[in-house]
Amino acid sequence: MPFEAEFQTTVQSQNETEALCTVKVPADLKFFDGHFPGDPIVPGVAQVVAIAEEAARNVWPNLPETRGLRRVKFTLAIRPSDEVVLRLERKADRVAFRMFKNEELCSRGSILLAE
Repeated sequence: MPFEAEFQTTVQSQNETEALCTVKVPADLKFFDGHFPGDPIVPGVAQVVAIAEEAARNVWPNLPETRGLRRVKFTLAIRPSDEVVLRLERKADRVAFRMFKNEELCSRGSILLAE
């Protein structure tokens, strides 16, 4: 099910196993409401589901259902009006993702897929 978020995602390159996207974070994103007042950041769930998973499903529409997550880590806050680079790598049982802002890692992990 698509997340109701208005991230502006552009696929830069893609093939059967890899994709590179740029993602522009709107300044008025609904996720910022209450997360956190005066110091807004994109919540982890939005990074995984609304950015990484949505992009992966747009690149590879035939992905199986999600069955879980593995080794998800958030290392740098993503804020209003940021632009991030999203790298996706499709494997048989998962899609690995890494997000970067100015070449610094923001988050990484794997979306596990049903068999």
